[in-house]
Amino acid sequence: MSSAVGGTGLALPLNLALPVRGFVEVGARAEAAGYDRLWVAEAGNNDAFGLLTAVALGTSTVGLATGVVPIYTRTPSLMAQCTATLQDVSGGRFTLGVGVSSKTIVERWNGVPYDKPLGRLKEYVEVVRRLLDWEKLDHDGAYYDVHGYMLLMNNPKPPSPIIIGALNEQMLRAGGEVADGVCLNWTGAHAVPDALAHVEAGPRETTNACFIRVCVTEDVPAVRRWARREVMSYVTVPAYRKAFGVQGWGDVTTRAMELWDGGDRKGAAASLPDEFLDTLVLAGDADDVRERFEAFRAAGVDEPVAFLVSGQTDPEAVRAELEATTSALAPG
Repeated sequence: MSSAVGGTGLALPLNLALPVRGFVEVGARAEAAGYDRLWVAEAGNNDAFGLLTAVALGTSTVGLATGVVPIYTRTPSLMAQCTATLQDVSGGRFTLGVGVSSKTIVERWNGVPYDKPLGRLKEYVEVVRRLLDWEKLDHDGAYYDVHGYMLLMNNPKPPSPIIIGALNEQMLRAGGEVADGVCLNWTGAHAVPDALAHVEAGPRETTNACFIRVCVTEDVPAVRRWARREVMSYVTVPAYRKAFGVQGWGDVTTRAMELWDGGDRKGAAASLPDEFLDTLVLAGDADDVRERFEAFRAAGVDEPVAFLVSGQTDPEAVRAELEATTSALAPG
């Protein structure tokens, strides 16, 4: 099987809510600019597999990946069907990225119980992998029972690699135990080596990617204002708060949550220091952003993924920053 990831990735700017044809155009331009892979998340936006199918048909060489899709909203059998279909239509360019998502997305948005994420993810990856290997499955598991089923379709070889979205120690270790790699998120470059050490403790040979918020801009304060709001929304999530603590920001997030729980939500976001935000959101001129982006690769990331953000409000100003960032980080 080929490596799951590697090179330089670009996350499609789902926050722009473009029509599908618009995302296909972004994908074609990224391919021409030399990006190695296009990434699509799934959290209330376009269906990831439908969008990537359109992008696959509008490109010819660039890799495609989900980064990531929730395991709770598709059964393993359906996930295998979706994966094999996209691997087929793309001519073998697809990497499946799955994760446990969050209680908000799984329970509040989809009405599905959010239970036993670690054990469920491990078994899920095993079932999907066996189905992609075109096995007729007879599986009695702790979380999934699949009997007498195999993919009833053209099933291309090799099958898509499978990576998992991993944040904290147990999930990082799971990446090295059951997956072909991991996708990191909201991780500073200084914290990458310790995170990957958990993955590398497992028996599997793995590769990894990391989503990195980036903006080439002359207005760094505007990006920091955006980052304060965005990062604070993650600080309120226990799993992310724990991860930020591991990265050395425990005192910062504890103070922010004291303000938040006391009803001062603006004060909570305002309390996050620039030093914290700047490890997670890279904003500045092209040379500065490029240097800090490449620091992730030097820290051990096989595929840094440019996740485009902007602090501007005018649509044309947003577009200008996104295009400048895409150009600055393009491998070609």
